Order: sequence, then structure tokens, then C-alpha cells
Amino acid sequence: MKLTLSLLIFSFVVTAAFSQEKLEREYRIRQSDVPSIAIQFIQGSFGIAKIKWYGEENLTGKAIEAKTKLDGMLYSVKFDTSGALQDVEIVVDYNSLPENTQAAITKQLAAHFSKFRIQKTQIQWLSSPEVLSALIKKESVQGKHVINYEITLKGTKDGDTDYHEFLLSENGEVLRKSKIIERNSHNLIY
Repeated sequence: MKLTLSLLIFSFVVTAAFSQEKLEREYRIRQSDVPSIAIQFIQGSFGIAKIKWYGEENLTGKAIEAKTKLDGMLYSVKFDTSGALQDVEIVVDYNSLPENTQAAITKQLAAHFSKFRIQKTQIQWLSSPEVLSALIKKESVQGKHVINYEITLKGTKDGDTDYHEFLLSENGEVLRKSKIIERNSHNLIY
């Protein structure tokens, strides 16, 4: 019995590690449960902005996320569980992206789906904490950073319609694509 259970768990872990599916669970956490290095970055970058802290679990691990609004923009800052900064994401309107970026992304998405509708667009910044803090504060940036785009969409391919998430570079190169797995609800929704 133990061997069968161990093999089942191992099989699930291996499948999850190589799958192109996304299953994510977010839940609120207290600031007292957040590593001090993450709190210091947020306070130094956002000042007195109201911050909501979240724990995040997905098929590849755990993370901590800070969410806030600054100058009318919704920010999400992701840290690993030790407080090391991973990325900064800003929710934007797809039509606000540069035209050449929109064209490259639209071309990629059209190659994957017969039809699609973009649900959410986020700009993702990757760099050192100092550069990311300067970007947030709209200061001059001393250092390089990477800009990617995270697109959540509803797409149809071969008659099947599902939700997907794409991470694309500035020139439209697909860096990651995942089918979003929706959690089953045991509650009736009226």
C-alpha cells in the first residue's frame, strides 16, 4: 500500500513538473508572516501605500506576493518564501502596449488559437531590487531590466475553449504557455 501511494505521489509530482498547466491558490497572510527583506523592499519602493500580502501555491512551489495600487496602477510584487525578489508585475490595458509589441503578441496568439479574447495583460519587470525599486518610483534607472508581458486569455483551438496564460518577450517570443486549470467548486453558485 505504501509503495503504491509513493508511486502515485511520485507520478503526480513528475507530471506536474513537466506539464504546461497552471493551478494556483492564493490566500491572504499577515505582514508578520512575511520575511523582513520583502517588507523593506515594499516600504522603500512604495512608501506608505496600502499593501495586501498573499501566500501563493502552485504546481511548482510557493511564493509570497504583495499587491497594491500606486498612481492608479495595480502592482503585484512576487518574492520567494525567503523574501528574495522575483519580479514586479503591473496590470495594464492591452491597447496601451506599443503597437509593434501588440502586433508581435497578436501574431503569436493567432498562431495558437482559431479565436481568442484577452482577459488580462500585465507588464513583468525582471532585474535587481535596486533597478526594480527605481522603476516603481519612476526614477532614472541605473542598470538593465527585462520587460515581458503576461497575457491571460480565453482561446479556442480545435473546437475546445479554455483559459490560458502566456508569458511573452517584448518581441512576441513565447517564453511560457500554460493552460489554466480551474478548481472545482463543491458549492452551488446561484
